[in-house]
Amino acid sequence: MNRLVLIGNGFDMAHGLKTSYMDFINWYWEQRLNALLTEYSAISQDCLCKLEIVKTNDCSSWHLFFYAHSLRNVITRERNSPPSEVINAFRENTDEFSVTYSRFFETIHQSMGKKGWVDIENDYYQLLKGTKNADCGYTVKELNKQLAFLQEKLVEYLGTIKTSQRIEDLHDTIIDFFDPADFSTEGRKKAMENIGLDIKSFEEVKFNHEEQKKLLPESIMLLSFNYTATAKMYNENKINHNYIHGELEQPNNIIFGYGDELDKDYQAILDMNDNELLKHVKSVKYLETRNYHDMLEFLMSAPFQVLIMGHSCGNSDRTLLNTVFEHENCVSIKPFYHKWADGTDNYLDIVQNISRNFNFTNMRLFRDRVVNKEQCKTI
Repeated sequence: MNRLVLIGNGFDMAHGLKTSYMDFINWYWEQRLNALLTEYSAISQDCLCKLEIVKTNDCSSWHLFFYAHSLRNVITRERNSPPSEVINAFRENTDEFSVTYSRFFETIHQSMGKKGWVDIENDYYQLLKGTKNADCGYTVKELNKQLAFLQEKLVEYLGTIKTSQRIEDLHDTIIDFFDPADFSTEGRKKAMENIGLDIKSFEEVKFNHEEQKKLLPESIMLLSFNYTATAKMYNENKINHNYIHGELEQPNNIIFGYGDELDKDYQAILDMNDNELLKHVKSVKYLETRNYHDMLEFLMSAPFQVLIMGHSCGNSDRTLLNTVFEHENCVSIKPFYHKWADGTDNYLDIVQNISRNFNFTNMRLFRDRVVNKEQCKTI
């Protein structure tokens, strides 16, 4: 029997890496502000936003503005305010400055403000669906150009982050014995026949080392949705790595977009017969490498358990996750959740997201295959 480990951004964050989209957007603003020091015009612009001095007086450029106002230290590493607050100060001072966001970038900032986090890929998809309205105020090509720009910048940002050391508790969990108590009722017989045991829990073979060995995974695939090399620190002989969305070492193969063919509006996108709308569809991009095919071969090879480490199981990966969770060989889905200092945790959020990755007619499978909280652990 095999084990499939889904690795998401929470896995990197558990290793102390600042890889959230919030961290990325703050880095982007830091780069923009640093660039203003050498901007010899009153306008600084990319496809996401435009920063302009509208009341120039004696400051005909951003370079002169910071020099004249002795604000150079405001945008150095010694500053006390985060870059976004500096930009907000410019934005609020409409008499002297003009800060204009694209609709996409505006949506990203609205998500950050309302929710305290952002899913760039999901925001992109929601706006993409809006392009069917002629008065939406943006075009598909503009949206795709901005997503491609964000991908380029994200790769640049992640390249500045150094990988930390592996966490031994996580390593031990990845290669640990199966516990039949985690298996679904419909999948237990298949799993135990594959393993060669007839027991209901690990406790039954707790003191029988020969029988215990049968509960070790035959093969483990770390299916990483991240681009960083963190997963590669976990490299036992039986572990193989699948960077389903590409990796930093091969930036041309990176997949950044949406993957929700189960969404009720997806068919409408197909019916519009515009390939520009499909430019960042993950299921199409998967055909550019063998990674997706390798995953399918792994799923077909034997019964498997799914461990979820740091993946939110959000809709942006719903097509792939549906393939995994509803597969006939899947006998268990075990999420690892985060617990905060105040005692709250995100177990319920994760399983609610998992439920959306099942077809409505298969909700019985969802309830049977997902391991209950009492048997799950924190990451």
